[in-house]
Amino acid sequence: MMKGLCAIGLAALAAACAAPVGAGEAAFDPEVEARLAPEALARYAAPGKPVRYKALIEELKTPPERLGKPARNLRLPVRCFPDGRPQTLVFAEEAWVSPDMQRLRGRKVRMEHLRADGSVEATLEAEEAAMDRATMLAVAKGAVRATQEGDTLTGNGALADLEARYVKVLSRASITTQRMGEVDFANRGMF
Repeated sequence: MMKGLCAIGLAALAAACAAPVGAGEAAFDPEVEARLAPEALARYAAPGKPVRYKALIEELKTPPERLGKPARNLRLPVRCFPDGRPQTLVFAEEAWVSPDMQRLRGRKVRMEHLRADGSVEATLEAEEAAMDRATMLAVAKGAVRATQEGDTLTGNGALADLEARYVKVLSRASITTQRMGEVDFANRGMF
């Protein structure tokens, strides 16, 4: 589920979104790329295209003070199993929700992906985030933390495709796994 908004800042990321696809993309270190299977590279290339997140990035530029009074301690199901039980939940200490309930912006946000038995499979936490329930895309700024089955990814800012279960940390990425211990991917953008 886990992969890698913003030491470069929202303005720079928005500029990258306006650029043609392929322009300014973060590339893998050649040594790392040589060790990855082509299927792995293809699987993680599409969900991380910044242009897909442009509208959410623009929403995060609006100062929260201009959004009105926030809801407190929001708990909202984002996606459900066929029988109606929640599969993905979002929690936020402060949240602004669009009238159609499709767009959410929040502070101190936590998303949980649940297994069929109701136990937590993975989490994504952010200082501030915006998400679109229709497209299942999310953008975060500030400190982010993603966990799944003992693996933890931290950094600053993220792009997330919740349908593909993909998270891309944008700066200062670091991952701790049960298999490898701590590995530092700082300034790589994507791994």
